[in-house]
Amino acid sequence: MKKKNIAGILALLFGVFGIHRFYLGQRKKGILYLGLFFIGLILAINPPYLDEPPLMIFPAIIGFIDAILFFVMPQKEFNHKYNAGQVWNQQGYTNYQDHTVPNSTTNPKNLYKQRGIESFRSYDYDSAIRSFQKALDFNYKDPAVHFNLACCYSINEEAENAFFHLDKAVDFGFTTFDKIHNHDALAYIRAHEEFEAFVQNHYQMSDTLLGPKEDLLSTTPTKDKDALEKIASLGELRDKGFLTEEEFSMQKRRLLSDE
Repeated sequence: MKKKNIAGILALLFGVFGIHRFYLGQRKKGILYLGLFFIGLILAINPPYLDEPPLMIFPAIIGFIDAILFFVMPQKEFNHKYNAGQVWNQQGYTNYQDHTVPNSTTNPKNLYKQRGIESFRSYDYDSAIRSFQKALDFNYKDPAVHFNLACCYSINEEAENAFFHLDKAVDFGFTTFDKIHNHDALAYIRAHEEFEAFVQNHYQMSDTLLGPKEDLLSTTPTKDKDALEKIASLGELRDKGFLTEEEFSMQKRRLLSDE
């Protein structure tokens, strides 16, 4: 990742040698600067040209102009010209804009993890799941990736997968339990009737968890449990603190509209 201030300083101090062009990866231009310097130096010490302005002053002048242009150039324009195809994000990873295979200096796990986060923020949860799964290929014991997968599966109303990855997140060191109870993306599984058993089992799946039970929030009407029973169950979860009042009201309206 090239820095425009470094390029400007190199052009200001060593522009006559073309060092700033070598720094920017413009090898041919750097050689041209260097060639002009040596030609000018040879001519300057040759008696017939002693009274002539030294030719090597020209690359020095051009280097000085380059330095000014680098200092005043907007960062985005500099990146577009000299860091094409790369962006430096807040986490310090080098990501390719065309999303090709990362180079050897890029951590693939972090790349796929960042892509998953970007897809999640764009509400593309299926793509986020694919990216997070690829991140697990490089480090299956990453608790943050498992937690992110649980959030995606919860939003997609895939309770079993959501509980599975929450279990793995806790198993691999995830301890921010208030996020499990407060994160908006996990509202679906908090309203799930197995959630209380999951919490009581220290946020781990038990042998009976997610057995062949009816989904409390299933949108398909059933004969076994009517809307009033479901709402009562939701009320119990709310009273125990597993659901917020807003989540309870939202699920209640959903059940009543389905009936």
